[in-house]
Amino acid sequence: MARPKFDYNSNEFYEELFALAFQGLTDAEIADGLSDKFGQTLTPGVFCKMKNGNYEGWNKKQNEERSERISQVLAHARRKINSIVRGAYLKAALGGKKIKSKTITKRKLRIDGVYTDDEDIQTSETEQELPYNMQAMSTWLYHHDEEWRKVERKQDEDASDIPSEINQGVNIDSWIKKEVGK
Repeated sequence: MARPKFDYNSNEFYEELFALAFQGLTDAEIADGLSDKFGQTLTPGVFCKMKNGNYEGWNKKQNEERSERISQVLAHARRKINSIVRGAYLKAALGGKKIKSKTITKRKLRIDGVYTDDEDIQTSETEQELPYNMQAMSTWLYHHDEEWRKVERKQDEDASDIPSEINQGVNIDSWIKKEVGK
């Protein structure tokens, strides 16, 4: 039997798997990253078989145990990154994030006909607070508040009362006739 390319039972393998998934990489990109890290070939197709418990190089028990562990590590990393992105999205929606900037004006001075190195003439620091983002708040509420979702769906249904031609967009004449006829 051939020696395995990776130590599929080692913590190092699963730590690297977590780190790659935590970067937001797809399964195919993770397979490439594992290949690069360990200097061994691992194709995306083979990695998919390992993840799904169908790898021919493992026996039934190994497939069950290793595919379960791979799936758990991938899911854990992706949940963690999703929570970070969700938090950043909510912070942007609510506004209030402070952005600091620093501007330094430099000039060369001419002393006795000779230019000096760049000299700091003026330094100014500013801090700006970002406003809230109405679209982001609306999207957040749509996905997390049932009452908001009902209102949004009702508005979408009301907007669908506009007569349209599938290939040509809104039929203005039909719409005007409908509105005048009310």
